[in-house]
Amino acid sequence: MPFYLVTQTSLIEAEDEHAAARIAVDQIRSGDKVAVTVKFDETTVSHIVVPAKPAISRAATVADPEVAEQINASSAAQSSVAETDRKPTLKRMIADAFSLLKRRP
Repeated sequence: MPFYLVTQTSLIEAEDEHAAARIAVDQIRSGDKVAVTVKFDETTVSHIVVPAKPAISRAATVADPEVAEQINASSAAQSSVAETDRKPTLKRMIADAFSLLKRRP
């Protein structure tokens, strides 16, 4: 499976880096569309607009509260497993992104 470098760029006025990052993420979360740049290699770059929010929430579609609790419990267990696997994956993605940015002769 190939890797893609996906970036979203915003010009934010803020007190420091952390405040700027928080403002940018809040804007993305509150918006209905997010424009991103997707880079496969040095020559293949696409500009894409995607929805900022999912169209349907899983919890909203379940009418029975007991079933909703079971779904929430199973998704919490899945997310805890996914979080332990997330760090090596993110490290690999960052390494791949830096390899895309290296100068080639």
